[in-house]
Amino acid sequence: MAPAPSASWNRFAPAPRPLAAALLALLAALMLIGVIGGGDGARVAGAGAGSMRAESGLIGDHALYANVLHRVEAGESYYTAVAAEHRANDYPLKPFMTVRLPTLMMIVATIGVPAAMALGLLAGVVAVSTWRQRIRSEPGLPRYASLAALFIAVNLSQLTERAWVLMHEAVTGALIALALALYRPARPWAPMAVAGVAVAIRETALPVAMLFGLFALIDRDWRAAAGWAALGLAFLAVLAAHIAALAAVTVPTDLASPGWSGLGGWATYVAFVHETSILRFTPMWTAALLVPLALLGWASWRSRLGLAGLGVQLIYALLLMLFARPDNFYWGMLIAPTLFIGLAFAPAAVTALIRALGPGRLHPAAMPN
Repeated sequence: MAPAPSASWNRFAPAPRPLAAALLALLAALMLIGVIGGGDGARVAGAGAGSMRAESGLIGDHALYANVLHRVEAGESYYTAVAAEHRANDYPLKPFMTVRLPTLMMIVATIGVPAAMALGLLAGVVAVSTWRQRIRSEPGLPRYASLAALFIAVNLSQLTERAWVLMHEAVTGALIALALALYRPARPWAPMAVAGVAVAIRETALPVAMLFGLFALIDRDWRAAAGWAALGLAFLAVLAAHIAALAAVTVPTDLASPGWSGLGGWATYVAFVHETSILRFTPMWTAALLVPLALLGWASWRSRLGLAGLGVQLIYALLLMLFARPDNFYWGMLIAPTLFIGLAFAPAAVTALIRALGPGRLHPAAMPN
């Protein structure tokens, strides 16, 4: 028995009772774990802040990147400037992943901070507008689903502040949101271009490009697959140049990173989202309740875009749970703008699962023809 046309987008509308029970139990468990582990939020927010120097009203990474920018604007090479500032502020220079790619800094140094803020804000506005148009054009979605654009907008609000234009993750998060909104299997070139810029700014955007490339292979779209492969090769060339340039300015006594094996689990992932989203102005328990609901909403959206969005969220959730240290909380900005799109679909998803627990619900295979 097929679901009603109005519910055709909802993957959970025809859910069998065992699946519905399992998903609701998982939802409750994740909420409970998040609430119990809510104390990690303070630990994440304050991690390492005591050792970071204030500069021009900025602290921590904000101050570090502002100092690097001043040096580059004065004519110093990026790698000489970044090595000097990392040493002065006790930041590691090894391995190469501890130093950001020069792309964003060179753009800002060339066009200036005000123009860079305008450009970042424009990327955010385009992402919000494109998402709104995309959701309104998707077949079968309820009208209220366009509220998802509002969830994106409030989580990109930091782009209006000077302190965030130099934070690679904030800009990259806006570009990831735009690349997802543009993603259509038949039109791969626009999201490919946006994803390429995102990867050039912050290499942690690479999983998005890899996921889109995987979809192209599954679809046997060899042109698109070749395009994504070319993007990957171009990234490797840029990364090799970055490694070589950094090696030329480092010395054996430079600090090394303690590594990325945080193993913080679900509670830390939720804390990261809390600290990097609009929820930072609310108690920690709000993130503990809303993050699982947002993921459930993404999972309910039966479409290629829904699958892509869910894939992006799950990939980064896994990376944050396994590898991020408490002072890497800003990684959450990569996915916070798009995570809460799922809240637009969550009410219908939860309602469908609860209804599936009602009497008389049979597994679809057991229904009569």
